[in-house]
Amino acid sequence: MGRISMTEDWKPVDSQVLVDAWEEIKDCAEGIQKDLACPDETISKMLRSVAETFDNTVEDLLDKAEEDWEEEK
Repeated sequence: MGRISMTEDWKPVDSQVLVDAWEEIKDCAEGIQKDLACPDETISKMLRSVAETFDNTVEDLLDKAEEDWEEEK
């Protein structure tokens, strides 16, 4: 079964909100990097790990929906 691509289906209501959110995430990551005194590579790995958590959550939800659908058939 093909996966639903959230990025293709979702559009922000206001593009400025998206820009502001991106800036907020970036500022937060830079603050954490400064607090940890870690290199760019380390904070980059941390951000990818956080993003993977969100990706996995979406995949888990889609898998559960597919399982529920199969059980209802």
